[in-house]
Amino acid sequence: MNATKSRENYILHVMNKGFERAAQSFSQFIEVPITMTNTQFVLVRHDDDFTFVSEEKGNVYVLITQIIGEFAGKSYLIFNQEECEGVFQAVSKTKPGLSDSLKEPLLLEIDNIISASVIGALADSLTAEVYGDVPSLQILPASALQDIMSKDVDHEHPSSVIFTRTTFCFDDHQHITPQFIWKISTRVFDMIPVDKLSV
Repeated sequence: MNATKSRENYILHVMNKGFERAAQSFSQFIEVPITMTNTQFVLVRHDDDFTFVSEEKGNVYVLITQIIGEFAGKSYLIFNQEECEGVFQAVSKTKPGLSDSLKEPLLLEIDNIISASVIGALADSLTAEVYGDVPSLQILPASALQDIMSKDVDHEHPSSVIFTRTTFCFDDHQHITPQFIWKISTRVFDMIPVDKLSV
């Protein structure tokens, strides 16, 4: 395996560990057992290729977290309407009376949990000072998804894009499979300690 591929695989391996940690934290937060299955990654070495963005219909809920510190980036957690309803339904079983006014804060907290788990895993493995900023939520037509990401392309600071789909299964066999798109500075690959590249 060449050095570039080895570095890419290491980052994906670490991110997968972060998703596993996220499932545990997510489970504790909503008080429902959650398992994670079928995590798929596609890594693209430039940030202006969005061909791997899954097509959705209707409105999507896009939670955006800025990554700040020794390497920069941004994450986009994308739920379609059906997935949002699945989350609300799962939460309402342990927290009855979930009002509409609490639904958006709930999504923001879930993004906070998942983003922090993955960013924390990267920070720990790279011994880097990096953290996620407060997430923001945008509700927009699915057709506008690529437009919003295109506006974030920065040709002066090269980034890679990692397209992720992870299935979170709740204890009653209900499941959601949101898209998670990570735009991360290519500098992250140079920060991997050499002794960890055999992982």
